Amino acid sequence: MILINSIKKKYPINIGSIGKYCFFLGVFFLPTALPIAGTFLIIALVCSLVKDKSIFFKDKVNFSIVIAIGLIILSTINNFLIQVPQELVDSTNKYLWLNIFNWIPALLSFIGFQNYLKTRKDRLNFSKFFIAGTVPFIISCLFQLFFNISGPFEIFNGLIVWFQKPLEVTAGVSGLFSNRNYAGFWLAISLPFSLYLFKKNQNSRIKSISAFLISCTIIYLIVLTNSRNAFIGLTTTLMIFFGLKSILFFLVIILFITIQNLLPLINSEITSLFPVTLKRFRDIFFIDAPRIVIFRSALSFILERPLFGWGAGTFFLIYTNKLNIWRPPFKYFVPFHTHNLFLEMTFNFGIPASILITSISIFIFTKAISTSFSPKYKNAFFNLDKAWISGTLALFIMFSNDVTFYDGKISILTSILFSGLRCIPHSPEKMETSHNIV
Repeated sequence: MILINSIKKKYPINIGSIGKYCFFLGVFFLPTALPIAGTFLIIALVCSLVKDKSIFFKDKVNFSIVIAIGLIILSTINNFLIQVPQELVDSTNKYLWLNIFNWIPALLSFIGFQNYLKTRKDRLNFSKFFIAGTVPFIISCLFQLFFNISGPFEIFNGLIVWFQKPLEVTAGVSGLFSNRNYAGFWLAISLPFSLYLFKKNQNSRIKSISAFLISCTIIYLIVLTNSRNAFIGLTTTLMIFFGLKSILFFLVIILFITIQNLLPLINSEITSLFPVTLKRFRDIFFIDAPRIVIFRSALSFILERPLFGWGAGTFFLIYTNKLNIWRPPFKYFVPFHTHNLFLEMTFNFGIPASILITSISIFIFTKAISTSFSPKYKNAFFNLDKAWISGTLALFIMFSNDVTFYDGKISILTSILFSGLRCIPHSPEKMETSHNIV
């Protein structure tokens, strides 16, 4: 209520402020109640697009996203009507249209949510609502870990589900998420924002202690998810926030990973002393490792249909029904996606659409870095932007090895992160007064 009241004082009632209220409420409910969050965020998106109808065309980046959406639709039409893959003829390829809704709403949200993240005040408010909404998820992880409380727990006839799977099923902490990798992703993205709030509130004992405990708990849970991607996200966040002090930690981790890849040649029992998270880094670079097999297979499929791809969500069907010389006869996997977001977009929609979206993402990211890490601006108020960059960097790294994007919560969060990132170089506050804002 305190957060909501503070927002009300700053933003009078109009279509813009209604959208902003709904946006922040959507952010708060996002990790725990996707249907509620989705309702608020759809209202926020509609309000944004109605208020600023020219938002699609007045910015070159936004217009490029519109072109990307057009390419996605063109690819779907091609695979549905014109060049239907033989492997999809006997299946209901109408699902191609359903599967593009994993992508188009996220791209539209990137455009629309920029109106709610223009200033550092807005991005600060996002950080508060985001971490406040993440606390119930953290509690669900602790209940799963220490009290072995398992679900699923459902309300509204299964509309909202907290999975709370037993640890022996998930093989790592997952809390209310259905998968430990999803949980690890959310924790890794939330860490830089909780660390920022800790640094910002050091003059307030209660706020500082709360943010410190949340940050420590997030780090602890990241390790216990046993998610390699989340662990890498943790490492990059620590390096950005603590600089040279954390490089030693990073080097020690690399040393551990190297040692445990070599030790089995001497004595396989020694590696039992290592944490499970580090053990999962073993063998990932071998030629028949699952990820490598999937990547090679995806590349071979892409070369067969480079212009428009195979259609959204079809990798499982193509992989299991098409002859694949890159799949070893002694190993068989049943992957539902390519485990790399760039390969996934290229496989689904073709090289032009994938390159366009990826280029836009990299441009936005590098532009934000050049602003936030510029030697001109060393003031503490840029820590919030650095937290945003840190979270997005972790996102890039995790998407390079998994496609958690297909979880609705994560795709929405991805859109929000890039919307905020796009706004960093264009924040209207004067540099000399920004420290009073954040």
